[in-house]
Amino acid sequence: DTNSQSRINLALPPNSTMADESTAMDVSETPISGSDPATSSSNTIINSNNNNNNSITTNNTSSNNSNNDIPSNTTAPDTAATQQTFELKSDGTLKDPEEMTVSERSAFALKCKEIGNRGFKEGEWTYAAMAYEEGLRYLQYEPGEQGVPDATYDHGGEDRLATDMATAISLFLNLAAVMLKLGEDRRAENYCAQALSFQPDNCKAHFRRAQALLNMGYHLDAQDAATQVLRREPTNREAQQLLRNAELAERKAKQQEKSLFAKMLAS
Repeated sequence: DTNSQSRINLALPPNSTMADESTAMDVSETPISGSDPATSSSNTIINSNNNNNNSITTNNTSSNNSNNDIPSNTTAPDTAATQQTFELKSDGTLKDPEEMTVSERSAFALKCKEIGNRGFKEGEWTYAAMAYEEGLRYLQYEPGEQGVPDATYDHGGEDRLATDMATAISLFLNLAAVMLKLGEDRRAENYCAQALSFQPDNCKAHFRRAQALLNMGYHLDAQDAATQVLRREPTNREAQQLLRNAELAERKAKQQEKSLFAKMLAS
C-alpha cells in the first residue's frame, strides 16, 4: 500500500518499551524457549543465480536466534534518534521500495518491526500486523519489469542476505503471533509455513503452527507440529501441553463421531 505512510507512525515515542513476547502473551500462546532467529499462502524462497546475486523473494507477499524475534526488555531510543530521514522524500512522504537502497530497505524493515512491536505490546493487533507486513514488503522488494525479476540484481552479498533473511523470519513469526491474537488461524498457519520455508527447524514456527492447526480443528496435524518442537526441545512444557491438548481434542472428536453415528443407526 503506497499510502501506508499516512497510517504508520514512523516516530517511536521517547522511552517506549518494545513488546516482550514472553510476557505479552498468556501461557497458551507464550513463544517457546530456545531457538528462534512469525496472509499469504505463498512460499518464501531464497534465490541465488550463478553470479552470486542474491535476493529474498516471495511468490505472493502477504531463525534460530532469540534476538531476532520480538525483543525482550528493550527500550527504544529517544524520538530524535529514531526520527531518521532516509526513508522520507523531500516532501515528507515515504519513499517507495525502489527509491531506497538495499541497506535503506533493510533498515526500514527493522524500523517497521519496532513499530509493530510497540503496537503488539499495546494490543493494537491490526496496527502491528500492518507494520510487520510493510517491513516485509520493503525487505522482499526486487527490481524488474512486468513481474519478472532482474536477473542481475544483487541483494547485497551473503552477509546482507543472511541478515535480511533473519529479519524476514522474525517478521513472519511476529505476524503469526498477531494473527493468533486476531483469531485468524489460517493466516497464522500460512505465516508459520513461510518462516519454515526459510528455516525448517524453527521451533517457534512449529509451535505457533501447532496452535493455529489446533484452533482450526486439525488435531492430527497439530500433534505433528507439536512433536516437531519436542524432537528439538524434549523438555519444553508449553509444547508438551499443546501436544496433550491436541491429543485430547482428537479423542473428543472421535467420541462425538461415534455418538453421532450411533444415533444415525438408531434412527
